[in-house]
Amino acid sequence: MPKTIRKVSAKAHAQAAGIGGTKNIITQTDPFWNVILKRLGRMGRTYGFQRVEMPILDDVDLFDQYYNSMANAPEPVTVEVNGKSMMVRPTILPQVLRHYAGLKDMEEIPMSKWLYMGNVIKPQQNTGGVSSEYEFGTEVLGTFTHLTEAQTIAAIWHLVQELGLAEATLEINTIGDNNSQATYGNVLHEFLNNKKFELCDTCNESLNTRVFDVLRCNNLECQVVFAEAPTVLDFLDDNSQKHFTLVLEALDELQIPYQLNPLLVGPAGSSRTNCIIRYKHNSHSVIIAEGAYHDTIIKGFSGNEFSCFGFQGSLTALHKAMELATIEVLPETSCEVFLVPLGELASKRSLRLFHDLTIADVRVYDHFGTVGVKNQLKQAEDHKSPIALIMGQKEAMDEMVILRDVKSGMQELFSYDKIVIEVKKRLGR
Repeated sequence: MPKTIRKVSAKAHAQAAGIGGTKNIITQTDPFWNVILKRLGRMGRTYGFQRVEMPILDDVDLFDQYYNSMANAPEPVTVEVNGKSMMVRPTILPQVLRHYAGLKDMEEIPMSKWLYMGNVIKPQQNTGGVSSEYEFGTEVLGTFTHLTEAQTIAAIWHLVQELGLAEATLEINTIGDNNSQATYGNVLHEFLNNKKFELCDTCNESLNTRVFDVLRCNNLECQVVFAEAPTVLDFLDDNSQKHFTLVLEALDELQIPYQLNPLLVGPAGSSRTNCIIRYKHNSHSVIIAEGAYHDTIIKGFSGNEFSCFGFQGSLTALHKAMELATIEVLPETSCEVFLVPLGELASKRSLRLFHDLTIADVRVYDHFGTVGVKNQLKQAEDHKSPIALIMGQKEAMDEMVILRDVKSGMQELFSYDKIVIEVKKRLGR
């Protein structure tokens, strides 16, 4: 029976700080998040991924079906909504695949490229609590070739590189189609079954559910055992071998470095190409994103054949990797124009000036504070603004504005009706 979050009434305002195990994302105080989210958005635009959003609550049956074939599936976290049990999503991928499979319009669109992100809530079996993670993913769905597959890998790889994680590695393998997996699975099971007393309890459970999950175990003693196991590459059929070769050749063409890992397998539902992007720092190892074909999952939802390849990643893991790499990221405070109103009337006039500038697509810092001119001009320097617009009581009454070059300190007086044109001219527009 799914676990239900109990309703807890707030006893005091001080206790309403948040649920233990969850995290807040504040870009102003944590510049890593600002950079990560901006780079992710730019990656989506560059590689043509369209943003999709999924609800944080969904049917319990959807996730039960998704986790059905997985050993040690997490106990779901549910809430009651109008007498119906709903699950707080622990991952977004099944929602994305189910939604695509249900869209009739997709039959007229040869290929779709989707980008998703959002909070997920995962139960912690050892503590009985929950933890939050900021998940993201890219998914290519429809009709595509190995070239699009390689381009999807390149998108995530370049995202990681742009964030300064130069020491990240791309590990890649294939587990082939269903026939290749069945053949290799039997061989692997026979090998591991003879060594089951050397494996942990979890791996022994996997022998009876999905034998490939043994290879995903992080237990060092288990890793010693399956390091000697036969590899899937020796059991691929001709089509699977050809496909994997073409993917590797495309990555070579893109000059993306990779490491072949013949024991790399994805979670249940994965097929063909499997890859992970990992960042290592001393004893820490962070998996940033994991890619695979998800055809089996979407067929389980819809009963239809769809080709889909993509990455599931963690922005939380990206954040941790950047911390480990001690990457220096300064708060992004740059703007093109800094308003310096002096007095109540000037501040009111600056509201209109702010509106006119933003309509003209000029980035403006809009703090209508009460600090003096020196402090405001110092803030203009700190915000790396090339232009400051100063308006005092007299200027406000006369419909005039002082334009100051922040770097040189040179000032000129302009009438209000000409200031926007002059600002754009100074900015090279």
